[in-house]
Amino acid sequence: MRLFIAVLFPDNVVDRLVSLRDTLHDEAVSGSFVPRDNLHLTLEFLGECNQGESRLASEALEALGADAFSIRMNRLGFFSRPDGDIWWVGAEESKDLLRLHSSLSSELSKRGFSLEKRKFRPHITLGRRVVTASKAGRIEPIDAPVSSVSLMLSERGEGHMVYTELSSVRLIRC
Repeated sequence: MRLFIAVLFPDNVVDRLVSLRDTLHDEAVSGSFVPRDNLHLTLEFLGECNQGESRLASEALEALGADAFSIRMNRLGFFSRPDGDIWWVGAEESKDLLRLHSSLSSELSKRGFSLEKRKFRPHITLGRRVVTASKAGRIEPIDAPVSSVSLMLSERGEGHMVYTELSSVRLIRC
């Protein structure tokens, strides 16, 4: 089973992300756009895991003990790819988010997970293989609560990936 750990957002935040995704879709020549139910911020991608590793990932979540906080998403950007770009909404630098990511990485590493070494770049993917004349830049800020962290299962569905929450932990209210 393919697993990742993510922050999911409330409907009002997802509505704003969907609006940005739909505008990008309307301006694009081509691309594959993320379904509403799949919009999330990935904290760690775990890849193929067995049942035991799934339990260990849930344990790592339970060990977090982090405080709830908010992030501000304020830019639209993309990662260049030869077959079309990956378009995303990016979050402002957040010490709380970086601390959460670092704590999660530490807890997962303690449990034997081999994690990606590249720099954490918090973003919500809107579309892949997007060909468009749209411009990256600032957007009207979207303030989003980070009040829980979820272990997610990624499976191929009919024509797109289906993400299912396997477990989650609520962050401590300040």
